[in-house]
Amino acid sequence: MTTEKVSQVGISCHEPTLDPNSNSFLDYLLPSRPVFQTLSASQLKSLVQDKMHQTTDTARLSATEVPKRAQSTMTQAQRKTSSASNTAVGQMQSLLGQLSRTRIVSDVKLLAQAPNLILSGLSARGLDDRKLLLEQLITLLASMPVASNISQKLSDALIRIIWGNLPHPPVSFMGRAYRFRRADGSDNNIINPKLGASNQPYSRNVQRTQPQMVNLPDPGTVYDLLLARDSFEPHPTGISSLLFNFANIIIHDIFSTTREPGAHSAINQHSSYLDLQVVYGANMEELQRVRTGTLGLLKADAVGDWRMAMMPPATAALAVLFSRSHNIIAKRIYEINEAHRFDDLEGESLDEELFGIARLVNCGLFLHIILRDYIPVILNTNDAEWYVNPLDQIKNIGGFGSLERGIGNSVAAEFSVLYRWHAAVSRMDEEWMNDFLQSQFPGKRPEEVSSREFVDAAAALKSQFHHTDPSEWNLHNWERDGQGKFNDGLLAQVIKDAVQDVAAAFRARGHPSWFRPIEILGMLTARKDWALCTMNEFRHFLGLKTYSSFSEWNPDPKVYKAAEMLYGDIENLELYPGLMAEEAKPSIPGSGLCPGYTISRGILSDAAALTRGDRFYTNDFSTSNLTSQGYHYCTTPQSGSHGLMGKLIMSTLPGQFPYNSIYALFPFRVPDRTISMLKEKRTLEHYDTSYPALARNWHVIESYSSSKHILEDSRYFVPLPSTKYDENLMTSAIHSIPRWQDEVSDFYSINTDTLMKEHSVSFSPSGRQRIVDLLEVVNTVSAQFTSMLFALPTCGSHGMQLGVSPQDLFATLAKPLAYAMYGSFDFQGHQTWQLEEQAEVCTRSLKNLIWARLHTVDGLLSPVFSLVQGISNVVGGPGNIAVNDLAKQFYDTLFASGKNNDELVEDCLHMMVSMTATHSLVLMQAFKWFLDEENAEHLSAVYTLAQKNEPASNAELRNRIMEAYRLNSITPPQGKFALQAVGLTDVDGNKVHVQVGDGVYISPSALYRDPHLSQDPERFSPSSKTPVCLGLGDTPTQLILEVALPAIAKQFFKHSGLGMAPAGPPPVVNDAGPTLNEKLPYFVSNQGSGYPLPINTSMHVIYEA
Repeated sequence: MTTEKVSQVGISCHEPTLDPNSNSFLDYLLPSRPVFQTLSASQLKSLVQDKMHQTTDTARLSATEVPKRAQSTMTQAQRKTSSASNTAVGQMQSLLGQLSRTRIVSDVKLLAQAPNLILSGLSARGLDDRKLLLEQLITLLASMPVASNISQKLSDALIRIIWGNLPHPPVSFMGRAYRFRRADGSDNNIINPKLGASNQPYSRNVQRTQPQMVNLPDPGTVYDLLLARDSFEPHPTGISSLLFNFANIIIHDIFSTTREPGAHSAINQHSSYLDLQVVYGANMEELQRVRTGTLGLLKADAVGDWRMAMMPPATAALAVLFSRSHNIIAKRIYEINEAHRFDDLEGESLDEELFGIARLVNCGLFLHIILRDYIPVILNTNDAEWYVNPLDQIKNIGGFGSLERGIGNSVAAEFSVLYRWHAAVSRMDEEWMNDFLQSQFPGKRPEEVSSREFVDAAAALKSQFHHTDPSEWNLHNWERDGQGKFNDGLLAQVIKDAVQDVAAAFRARGHPSWFRPIEILGMLTARKDWALCTMNEFRHFLGLKTYSSFSEWNPDPKVYKAAEMLYGDIENLELYPGLMAEEAKPSIPGSGLCPGYTISRGILSDAAALTRGDRFYTNDFSTSNLTSQGYHYCTTPQSGSHGLMGKLIMSTLPGQFPYNSIYALFPFRVPDRTISMLKEKRTLEHYDTSYPALARNWHVIESYSSSKHILEDSRYFVPLPSTKYDENLMTSAIHSIPRWQDEVSDFYSINTDTLMKEHSVSFSPSGRQRIVDLLEVVNTVSAQFTSMLFALPTCGSHGMQLGVSPQDLFATLAKPLAYAMYGSFDFQGHQTWQLEEQAEVCTRSLKNLIWARLHTVDGLLSPVFSLVQGISNVVGGPGNIAVNDLAKQFYDTLFASGKNNDELVEDCLHMMVSMTATHSLVLMQAFKWFLDEENAEHLSAVYTLAQKNEPASNAELRNRIMEAYRLNSITPPQGKFALQAVGLTDVDGNKVHVQVGDGVYISPSALYRDPHLSQDPERFSPSSKTPVCLGLGDTPTQLILEVALPAIAKQFFKHSGLGMAPAGPPPVVNDAGPTLNEKLPYFVSNQGSGYPLPINTSMHVIYEA
């Protein structure tokens, strides 16, 4: 039968109507017609494929049909899943299996392929089990002769599918003993607990078969001829010395070989995992020495590896930053107390739980810096969003099982040699090394120091540290303060200097002179103790072409002729010098580190083994073990880059780097190379490229009178960002509305009541108790009022059917306010970029929307539709142009001022941003105070007021709300900066001298609980004269709040039985503030991230309907 005829048959087959309720898919595909018995198997296969394409219920769009936004937001894993899940293949193979029982098919090859195709189809990720394909296969098997060949093959395929879904043996166990890392790294592989643990032998990867030379060359001569640095050559990719100092952390984390008498060099004293043993120590004794024993914390700036004192200053500084990071994480996790997991723990149990979680998160941060900062520079991927991710589950080809992960690791002796990256030591670090070792060996030159002398000196230094508490260790003569911490500015300068210090190029004859005794010792260990393979044997092991000559290994005549003289035959070339003196790779896309070719290939394989083999980075790297907040923190890149190194630097050294500094965001490249990269990407204008100046001096103000002066006197103090805003005009516009107070009160009362009914759900069998999210109601009604006052197109507002939802409008308005509140606090650099970026996007959209609205009110309709439709994408059509009477009156006053529309846009934007999100900030804190059991009597008084409907009771209710907020407020006002020197008075009456450029931080307690304002500032006093609105926006905002707050609160308080839901209020986490004692609060979202305002979070309350 011709192909054309098959096509015609296919057309006739599509004529019957498929009834999904009565006919199975297989029956539909194979109606009982004689013509099918005449088809060959290949023709039948083509026909079935055509049939399935026409009956599938999934629309398959081409890449050009997918909107760009959808393409950009689809993850790599989702693309894999979408491609792999091919349900049609599984259905087709089930069909062919049925054919083999009922009809004679000549294509035996096709039948033989059926089981594998079923495996591919039914084992694919994202399989839609609602299609019941597996059940169809089982039904088919049940109807086939048991003894048939095809039945057995399909049965085997089924078993492979269901067996392959689970790991065998298991890779993770339940229980606290398996949730956290052990001090020595044991139990990473739960079947072989000692695999990769500390004090276990190095593994060997390569079998040596090449006969060893009888007379091997003297290692000192090898160093002098092949390795000794003859000159400094800067790194061709412009990698900074900080990258190699970070590499020191990695290398010393997984390799620790002792040369002490009586010890065996085959033993690795550290674990084979990236578990930060340089910080935590390699055994229980070392771990206990760095811990405080309370709340999971480490001692201040303590590290567990004495070798950090023998590393360049930037290496030690990085270790200290990871130590600090642990404590930041532990405190934040404890404050959030996710799912109340710490409520029943205390003492040692609480300490162990917090420490275990904090270490997992801190190591997760370490890992993702490696994957997203370190390796991308090594690969020279130029800040691409893509990165090498060896952690995810990967299905095996054919669908049977998955590529192994979480099975443990053991570092090999060959890689201990491979990671001797001494040639890359920068000039600055070489100078430090010269000074340090000359102090250890006074009067001696490097060639005069033997390897034995070096080992003895290192042992003596180790002994000094071993007898000293890690919190007192002298690292590079850095002074510690009274709390044991090193100076932030000093550590920051070490990091900054390392960023702008270019590393050296990998090359033969590139090793600094003081490495001579170290390299000799390394060569002797590799040669005598470990008997490692040759260079060519290692290349063969990696699947690389072996070298046929010394000139192929390194074409530099000075190098290859010296090597040839030493070794005679390329097959004799030892691994150690072979790796160190090999020709370096060029600097090209895909190659940034530019070591020798063999090293370049080996490090990628080792990186995969170190990460994918680690159970705590794969199978047990979960929100249940790390908490949602911890998981989010250690996996989310720092805004402004695709990596997380900036997060580590800015969170542990607050205020020392501008939030957009390339020194923090791209620290593994020297600034010149980063600037070139950003120019190429056309994003340079967003970054600060200068050498970071000293941290700004901040003054904490705790006096109300000084706070009032700071907030009101613009001659001396300005915020950043500053905005121009005509408060008087906007206040007049509000007052111009007839009965404006009644209008505002009625709007909030009616809409709050409606929202409570819409969003409440039953909380008891009787249905009397209801539960509702207070923040959802307050945020929504606030956005609805803004929409009404400014006539914005919001879904469901004033009769509109098109537009954005009130929830989206609220989020859009809240983000510029969040930036205005916290954007000036430069000690929060790790948060500022995201706040600014979100604010810019939202501000631009809001300005376009307001501008369009002003023109519609002004009668200029024609240009509006295209502008709003195309730019802001919010207004849906003519139905959204109508303006309500209240908004008309409001806008008439604005137009009467004579200002142009651009000026009015700024005024409207400032008012709506300031006004909308403030409601929930006040009411959440007030309700938390009232619903505390200790304040029950005050809650009773509020209940009584809520039942009344008169101006006096509304005013008293407002006073009580504001008083509760005063006592429970935690959010500081916007930070300000001094334009000129000025003297202030602190709470004790002392003078505070503020210099030009200094920052002033107003403590919430100073603003609202100054003892000079009240004899008992901590006592609830509804008649308190403290003007708490001073820190809550501008005059128009305060006008609206005075009316809106009691109107909203009354709808809640009028219900009896009001109380906090069992989950409690959203947690608050304290981040770095201007001083150690003054922290900046963030409200924790449902996903675990912090934000200055309570958005993307919930506060459920219960009441009786």
